[in-house]
Amino acid sequence: MKNIKIITFILAFCAINIACENDGGDSVIGYKNGALGNLTIVDGSATSIINTTFATLNLEFNVDLAIGNPNSYDLRALYKTVNGDIYGPITLDAGVTTFPKDYVITGAEVISAFSELSTPTDLMAGDILYFYPAFTLSDGTVLETLTSDGSTNYYAADFNQIDNNTYFLQYAVSCAPQPGTYRVEMHDSYGDGWQTNDANGGNGLQLFLDGVLDQEVGLCNPYVDVPYDCVDEPSNGTATLTIPNGVETAVWFYPGDEYGEISFEIYGPDDQLLLAVEAGSDAGPLSVILCAE
Repeated sequence: MKNIKIITFILAFCAINIACENDGGDSVIGYKNGALGNLTIVDGSATSIINTTFATLNLEFNVDLAIGNPNSYDLRALYKTVNGDIYGPITLDAGVTTFPKDYVITGAEVISAFSELSTPTDLMAGDILYFYPAFTLSDGTVLETLTSDGSTNYYAADFNQIDNNTYFLQYAVSCAPQPGTYRVEMHDSYGDGWQTNDANGGNGLQLFLDGVLDQEVGLCNPYVDVPYDCVDEPSNGTATLTIPNGVETAVWFYPGDEYGEISFEIYGPDDQLLLAVEAGSDAGPLSVILCAE
């Protein structure tokens, strides 16, 4: 099986989150610990954003410490539009020294924090709002979970496989989706099914309807029992998902690509290509945009 992930973790931990080295003899030069947080959405709180009601929405979550011993952290937010524009990052809470800390952030507060946003109409389906901590170590070093363009820090992404911690939150902006049957063409270049957020298996592509996990698809693999109804094909397979009438929000969530082998395409009810995801793409909500007429 593909156990190289363990080696990758050890190298990443030593290379970045612990600056360690040997002077060539038996003594080891001093090291400096890094830090990563664990962010959790409060049960019952929103997991996505409806643009038309965002101004009255409360986003409730807490920030805890997963790894390390930092002096403090700043809670930061970043907004990425469906067209690829980046707003921020901006700091919402600075110099926090206690863990965990609970947050209730209103949509109105988010709009006022970003100079590029004036009203809820500025939020478009496919935009993504990020929250993440930036840690300050005892020597003044600042460790960012995300880069300034909204992409996942490489080593933070590597740590994202440990103990199911969540190191940043992503809220996808959505609209009422077009009802009908959607088709997903799924591929694995290695030919052993999908390994997503687990070295041997993991979750599939998930569809949340009105905030509830409704359907999940992916390619079966030979290593572990898959926790959903997967397609029993190792390299290429097709699955369909149905969005019924009356659904207010549809959020597609991709759990990731453990080995850079997974790709897929999502087609709408009229067989129109809505999104093509390349191998090696990051985990997170997907910009599958087809609003109801």
